[in-house]
Amino acid sequence: MAEHVPYPSTPTFTNFKRQYIRALEHSPPVGDLVDEKELRTRPPRVGTFLGTIKLHGTNASIVYYKGDKHNPTFQTRTWVITDGKDNHGTRALLSRAPLHNLVDEILRIHNSISFEDIYISGEIAGKGVQKGVAIANLELFFAIFNIRINGDWMDMRKYKTVALPDYRIFNVAQYPTFTLTIDFRENTTAVSDKMEKWTTEVFSECPFGAAFTDKEGKKVSGAGEGIVWTLIESQDEGRPLKRDVLWNFKTKGEKFSTVATRNNLNASATQSQEAAALFADYALTEHRLEQGLEHLLLEQSRNGVPESEQNALDPKLTGPFLTWVTNDAIKEEGHKMKELEANEREVRKEFSMRAKKWFTQRCRDASNDLKLADETMNKLTIEK
Repeated sequence: MAEHVPYPSTPTFTNFKRQYIRALEHSPPVGDLVDEKELRTRPPRVGTFLGTIKLHGTNASIVYYKGDKHNPTFQTRTWVITDGKDNHGTRALLSRAPLHNLVDEILRIHNSISFEDIYISGEIAGKGVQKGVAIANLELFFAIFNIRINGDWMDMRKYKTVALPDYRIFNVAQYPTFTLTIDFRENTTAVSDKMEKWTTEVFSECPFGAAFTDKEGKKVSGAGEGIVWTLIESQDEGRPLKRDVLWNFKTKGEKFSTVATRNNLNASATQSQEAAALFADYALTEHRLEQGLEHLLLEQSRNGVPESEQNALDPKLTGPFLTWVTNDAIKEEGHKMKELEANEREVRKEFSMRAKKWFTQRCRDASNDLKLADETMNKLTIEK
């Protein structure tokens, strides 16, 4: 089996900015002599970011090795897809397309005739993958949002023609995009306000979905999840962008946020339980809990469970659900936990209590819905 190639996680702007500034603080001044490794990894102090529509689906990638454009590997964010382990029809959708044409177009743009590896990252989305967004009304599709060639991430403005629309393989760079310049030496409040405005507009009406029509010819309307911002160009004189690191972050509409945006956090809380409760108010949102269910389904796909038999709302999965939700919150928002001086042990207890209550109720509701469906079916059978 081919080796899995991990796709980098996409942090929130708060976490991204913290990581980015830390990288800047360890970078030498422009013009200083540095070794090649340091030169590759240091980011620009002022950079241009491309914003593309964030699609609410499941991550998928097509990976080509050693110049072979006819035998790609398909994968999720965390595992390789095989005949017996598909994920929301990824393999079925991609296998029927002439994917070598994507490679031909990439090499044409890149002005190359060969490659060591090509990594096409995107999102599988549409009916049956997620809900609550405009694109959930579309037939299953794959949307390309990033391309890496021989270890370097490309500027997607130049690669937006890499697509096969006749086979429902699209490219997010062909749809409405946004650009902004961020100076990380300055206060970023004005930039944040601009990103929030654009993100709110996407949340109100998804520009990607609006580019399509339904069977009746009506524009597909509904919410979008948010925007992904990717560093595409350095504005530092004498410091070109080194592309072996993918610098990107996400901004989401309030419904899809994994942290509370309207809260009354009190960073002066000293009582351990109170601090843990405040952190849970902040980080244990409805969307993070829903992501926990998505994780359970993804794990079932990884283990080869047919999609028709997959079920995240099983009381036996309470433990894995609690573990994922808690670890995910601490991983992504650990800085806020420290800011509140919340004890991790107390945080885990608080999360476990709240998440267990939520998960138990969802399992109970699902069980009641199933019983009601069975009773209705039995009644119809008897009446016949």
